[in-house]
Amino acid sequence: MRLETVGPYDFGGRLATAMTAHPKEDPVTGELQLFGTAFAPPYLTYHRVTAEGLLLDSRPIDVPGPTMMHDFAITEHHIVWLDLPVVFDPTLAGRDGMPYRWDEEYGARLGVMSRTHGSTDVRWYDVDPCHVFHVGNAYEDARGRLVLDAVRYDHAGFRNAWADIGGPAGPSGPADAMEPGHTQAPAVLYRWTLDPAAGRVTESELDDHAAEFPTHNEVLTGRPNRYLYTVSGDGIAKHDLTYHTRHAYETPGSRYAGEAVFVPAADGTGEDEGWLLSLVSNDDGAAGELLVLDAAELSVQAVVELPHPVPAGFHGSWLPEPVHRP
Repeated sequence: MRLETVGPYDFGGRLATAMTAHPKEDPVTGELQLFGTAFAPPYLTYHRVTAEGLLLDSRPIDVPGPTMMHDFAITEHHIVWLDLPVVFDPTLAGRDGMPYRWDEEYGARLGVMSRTHGSTDVRWYDVDPCHVFHVGNAYEDARGRLVLDAVRYDHAGFRNAWADIGGPAGPSGPADAMEPGHTQAPAVLYRWTLDPAAGRVTESELDDHAAEFPTHNEVLTGRPNRYLYTVSGDGIAKHDLTYHTRHAYETPGSRYAGEAVFVPAADGTGEDEGWLLSLVSNDDGAAGELLVLDAAELSVQAVVELPHPVPAGFHGSWLPEPVHRP
């Protein structure tokens, strides 16, 4: 196996936009749902790829401006968009940092769009101003409501995180003081419940600990799930969304766990039967490690020392090794 870049892949020339780093594969149909954003209209374009790898559906989605939409969610029948107030600012282009800033006037809303072929109608729900880098999962409940779990940053939390990852902090403002409803943690696991019948959304904090990079058993992408896994400076946490409990594995010393990717056991039947794979980094620049935890108990199964450091926050996907048959 070699890691040299082969080149861009554009689905045979059909992909004419950027592509999100977080596409979603439907575990039942095998379809890949994805989107691209742009600095000029259309600011948002939805794409659907068949299980055979053919991009055959591209639809511009009407949004008022170019936002930093990094992730989205799918359910069995819908797409959930996150149109949030971190926007592209051309005056910041060419300066230090990424040219995006928090714009309270843009507003914050979640959109629900049918996955039916050709649909572009989106029903929007206004929410409290926030930003989301990464989604955990979404699904439709027995009452027809859409439930979205993700890691939420309020204004102050976003400013702190954005400064750490290279974004311009922007002018001082209300976020410099403790805002009403502001959490001590920079970002927390959060839930939005969208009710089409009532035309309203409810919001709630699922856990008050710092969290990022939420993951789950992807066999349940777009379907109801009981468990989510998150990471923070303390280690890796397992959230039981049914009983509202949190269990954590703490990384020792100055080692910081990266996104914990769930790998299901080949013969497993339970949602948490499998392993968590996490690339662990050291704040002193020493070589990192690959940590393998039992996903049910968060007990250490293996530690593989790596020959090089791993940048903090590095995350990606673990894929099964292809089976080559003669």
